[in-house]
Amino acid sequence: MRTGVLEPGDFSPAARERLEALGPVSLYEGGPLERFLSELDILFVRLRRRIDDALLASAPRLRYLVSPTTGHTHLDLTALHARGVRLVSLAGETDFLEGIRATPEHTLGLIIALLRRYRLAFLHEGNADWDRDRRRGDEIAGTAIGLIGFGRVGRILARYLCAMDAQVHWHDPRVEETETAGRRHPSLASLIEASRVVVLCASYKPGSPPILGRAEIEALAGRYLVNTARGELVDEPALLDAVEAGRLAGVAVDVIADEQGEPALARWLAATRRHEVIVTPHVAGATRRSMRLTEEFVTDKLLALLTLERCS
Repeated sequence: MRTGVLEPGDFSPAARERLEALGPVSLYEGGPLERFLSELDILFVRLRRRIDDALLASAPRLRYLVSPTTGHTHLDLTALHARGVRLVSLAGETDFLEGIRATPEHTLGLIIALLRRYRLAFLHEGNADWDRDRRRGDEIAGTAIGLIGFGRVGRILARYLCAMDAQVHWHDPRVEETETAGRRHPSLASLIEASRVVVLCASYKPGSPPILGRAEIEALAGRYLVNTARGELVDEPALLDAVEAGRLAGVAVDVIADEQGEPALARWLAATRRHEVIVTPHVAGATRRSMRLTEEFVTDKLLALLTLERCS
């Protein structure tokens, strides 16, 4: 079987070695993509490209798509199913993911960056006055922080925040009371009202309406918002309207609704002219350790699936 790695930068050497046990492994380094895809049985992807039916049409032999991600918004699941391509990903791998901390750590960092006004606090040419008073920020200790979604990322983040003496609130209609520190809210409106910082930690199901619509975004006036989950969880035009009008205390996003779309990105980049706006390009999970571990895990998951299929 021939495997192709679509985004091979810093790809795990251990994962590559295990894949080579199946047959040749090709790394895409540019050139005609159709030629690269045409002979593949297995395709390993990350997040840079949208895997849609047009791309899959160039890979007629493809049997397995491997994505070391929990979310699938970069994948056309209908097209994969129609073409009989099996998806191997991190979805549902809760025990393994408990040890993957990159996303909650980045989320914590964005919360601190907003509260401490790092965009303004970091000196550089054009922002070089030695004046701490106009850069005065807030601290996590004593701050009410509300988490929307209380799955893996939300629970880990809650532990971090509680250790820093934040007042942790959370809302997740799928989760009952737990022993984890923090106050559960029965409604999203109650959570927003109680919080100074609101953090999106929820999962996204394609086709679902935004959790934060225009009314909820209006309720966020004077508060901070952090989103490291999925851009589709927010009514993005409404959020950008609020950001551009200066109605929120600050916003930090690691995800946007259309990450391959230039117009959406251009509007976000324009918004970063405001020092209370932070945009990172979906890097929350992109640490060397986490990417290495997840690539090796989904490789082992693929090998186990192939072994099971050969034995059945």
